[in-house]
Formats: sequence, structure tokens, C-alpha cells
Amino acid sequence: MHLYRPFIITVALLFTLCLFSACTSQPGPANQTSQVPTPNATPKADVGIVPVNITPVQNSVSFNDAKRNLKNSEALSLNQYQNETKVLFIQGGNVDASGNAERWIFGISKGDINELRVYDHSGWTIIPWNYTISADQIDPDLIIPPAILFEDNKYQILGSSSPAIPVQRDLELRNGTYTITITSGSTPEILMYNATTGAAIENHA
Repeated sequence: MHLYRPFIITVALLFTLCLFSACTSQPGPANQTSQVPTPNATPKADVGIVPVNITPVQNSVSFNDAKRNLKNSEALSLNQYQNETKVLFIQGGNVDASGNAERWIFGISKGDINELRVYDHSGWTIIPWNYTISADQIDPDLIIPPAILFEDNKYQILGSSSPAIPVQRDLELRNGTYTITITSGSTPEILMYNATTGAAIENHA
């Protein structure tokens, strides 16, 4: 019995030390990081969606682009056997302040077939035109481009209309004369210009 007394005393001491250590230590969460505020830190604020300036897709095309690509439309002609192509009238639909239009329409005569060649941002569309076109032939290289016509006559064509009121400007070139129809509300206005010189011909209210 005396042989086991030192062993029992040792076990008792170890047990007492374990209890004492458990009482004095305070367990904390593993890998806990102290949340200490950074001095002079700039507070973050939720500002929502940040606006980004995106340039809208431009659907208008210039007359020069349409004229330059006119030869490419020959492959789509309804009468490819006729070599001579006559431009008898040109129309611009919904022309903007720079003289560009949503679409350009060329009234074409090819022998005994007439057709409309419509050019917009998507390319060419050929439409059969089963009507007689009574007009003189136009050489697109000898006329004043609509962009220059609008720039030289900015005050008359653009006027002082309010941006809040929708304005539509349609242009037609026939027999050497530009005719611009301006529609704002229910009152249309017609302006006419010489297609070679750009001089105003007359002003119709």
C-alpha cells in the first residue's frame, strides 16, 4: 500500500493543476482578428449604380456614304442586263441638323424598269417602282451635298424651334431643286433651294 501512495499523490496534484488552469483561462474563437478601427479611415458609402456615359447608336447616314456606295447597289438591281443607270430623284427621310438622314432613296431608271434603291444603316434595299418617273437625270457629283446645304442655310432650315417640340425634316431633290419639308405640329413649312448653287428659290409657308 505504501508503494502506491506517491503515485496517488502525483495524480491528485495533476488533477488539481488542470482544474486551476481551466478556471483561469478564457477560451476564445479560433483565428479571431481584432477589429481595431483604422485612424483617419474614409467611410464607405453605398452610392448605388454609377452612371456610365454611353454614346447611343447612330442610325443616320450621310448622303456622301450613300452616294459612295451607290455603285455597289448595281449588283442588286432588278435589271442587271441594262448598263445605263439614271438617277431621276433623291429623297432623304427624317434629316437631322447635320444633313444626315435615316434613309436615302434613289429613284432609278434602268431601261424599261424603274426601281427605288433605299440606303440606311443596314445597307441597300431594292424596291420595284412600276410608275413613270418624270424628272431630269441627276449627276450626284455635281450637286451641293445636303450637309453643306444645311450648314449654309442653318438659320432658315433649323430655325429657332423649341427642342421640346418634335420636328421632322424631309428632303427631295428633283429637276435641279432641293425641296425641304419641315413638319412641326400641324403646320408644315416648305423651303426650296437650287441644287447646284444652294441659293434659296422661294419660301412657302
